[in-house]
Amino acid sequence: MPLTSEECLADDFVLENYLPEHLPFGGRYQGVSGFLLYMTEIAEAIEMGPLNMDEWVADARTVAVRGEEQSLVRATGRKYNMRFVHWLTFDNDGRITHMRKFNDTDEMGKAFD
Repeated sequence: MPLTSEECLADDFVLENYLPEHLPFGGRYQGVSGFLLYMTEIAEAIEMGPLNMDEWVADARTVAVRGEEQSLVRATGRKYNMRFVHWLTFDNDGRITHMRKFNDTDEMGKAFD
């Protein structure tokens, strides 16, 4: 059975996804409620397509994932491909404490214009 957000995220969880100002879901989100807000904002703005992850690097407390996202902007109907790296940090209980997204936002930004 899949885990819930509450089970996966630490109480002091922080997500950072800094994007160009005209994109509706960039910034810093805190806690489970912040994560759920972020996911809601993404779902309202884009239709996620394939999320291909091609490299994983991990140690005891950190995981970095590199890949490519292919999605559609709902407001404009434009598709985009975007390379990304997601950097996750975990606490001693295995819950995510920090997620930092690094995105190549050029194509994504154009799709929102």
